[in-house]
Amino acid sequence: MKNLLTLVALTLITASGCNQDQDSFRVSSGNDEAPPPDPRAQIMWGHNIIAAQSRAKKNGTLVLLDFTGSDWCPPCMALHDFVLTQPEFLNYAEKNLELVELDFPKNKSIDEKLAESNARLAEKYNVDSFPTIIVLNGAGKIVHRDIGYSGKNAKAYTANLQKTLGR
Repeated sequence: MKNLLTLVALTLITASGCNQDQDSFRVSSGNDEAPPPDPRAQIMWGHNIIAAQSRAKKNGTLVLLDFTGSDWCPPCMALHDFVLTQPEFLNYAEKNLELVELDFPKNKSIDEKLAESNARLAEKYNVDSFPTIIVLNGAGKIVHRDIGYSGKNAKAYTANLQKTLGR
């Protein structure tokens, strides 16, 4: 029954699609080619929310959850390529955020336990479209929620996030 509920939740989320105008992922600079990712991105982005919350409590940082369809959702891929893996964002994140990717791929497989955990978290935080960014404080309370991708570059996105979070 537990697996059935997880499967139903995952199906509903992925079936809902991005719920975004598919052209909204365009970066306002007009350049469709993403800059190369910062090598720190692979190290800084994790998948374990419990470990991230523990680090956030210890370090006085926040937890940023990225609910994404990494291999099928154009706005998700653009947010990843143009913002979440770029130096301007990662410089800010290094001092202020613990980063957690919660992926819902359609064309690649992920560990079954990870998929179930991601589905439970999507249900817990009422995620019904991608990308959804949720920022939690060390106690797990939502302090910011952003749905979709506006097309801002890393510098503008990070400045907006910094202003919103007050840090």
